[in-house]
Amino acid sequence: MKPLYKWAGGKNKLINNSYKGYLPDTFASYCEPFFGAGAMFVWAYNKNPNADFTINDVNIDIMNIYRAIKNDYSTFKKELNTLEKEYISAKDPLTSPKDKDLEVKNKMPGNRKDWKNLYKIEKTRRYYYFMKRDEYAFNYSGLSKTSESALLYFLMQTSFNGVWQVNTNTNGRFGTPCGLLKEKTSIYDRENMDLWHKALQKTKIKSGDFSACLSDIKSDTYLFMDPPYRGCFTNYGTKDDDQFQESVIDFFHKAKNKGAYCMLSNRDLGDNFFENRCQSDTIKKFDITYTAGRRKKDIDEEGNETFSAKKAVEILVY
Repeated sequence: MKPLYKWAGGKNKLINNSYKGYLPDTFASYCEPFFGAGAMFVWAYNKNPNADFTINDVNIDIMNIYRAIKNDYSTFKKELNTLEKEYISAKDPLTSPKDKDLEVKNKMPGNRKDWKNLYKIEKTRRYYYFMKRDEYAFNYSGLSKTSESALLYFLMQTSFNGVWQVNTNTNGRFGTPCGLLKEKTSIYDRENMDLWHKALQKTKIKSGDFSACLSDIKSDTYLFMDPPYRGCFTNYGTKDDDQFQESVIDFFHKAKNKGAYCMLSNRDLGDNFFENRCQSDTIKKFDITYTAGRRKKDIDEEGNETFSAKKAVEILVY
């Protein structure tokens, strides 16, 4: 089993390399309050499929994808397969590149374009993607929860590089641009999704504030916390960044006091923020290079703009 979709900031590489010596040998339950794509869940399930699992994320739309795969799998697959068939049959970027003039002619108020009309004129994958993104953004009220989740999953699978983005011109809903649009025969791994359907049968799926997960923590729990990183967001709900991070650390210590094995992932800004608040814990640091969503702009010797991956330090508290 592997994660269901690409996710900027996913933990696959860290789990397989940096985290190896710090992962628990045994546990009877697993809890992940900030779920994302679930790379650590995959590790935990492969380690002990008989454990009890709790997953949570404040992003209810993503968690509804997992609910649909758990509870309405045949309908979810049917909807997704229809989207996949229509998308794969459309013209790819090599046979039908972007037509800027045509898109300008189909501009709409509010920084939008008439993607439905564009797709009617020329059935390209680009126009199909944005037409479906508009449908998800503005016409979702007419969809069932399962259909809405299948549509979002389709968009996430064909969007740019695992980035989650919301825009004003997508009604405050998923607004990531399309990806390379070069898929050959399929947009998802059917066998892997079957494995997820099985794994989720023993999984409690929640979609609220992470603090509500404390009741799911026991002395035999492995808790993994991968919150929005410090310095990446100015706020989370009604709390500013450092207040939010302190509430995460407080949750971590409450779970630790229950006897759980706890791991907390974050980013080190070099100011001893975590060292000062986690003096009774063990802290490890790892050099890492962010390749998605965290680009910095440089100027080369000839004065041209260049983009390079950004180096940073990840911190693991356990």
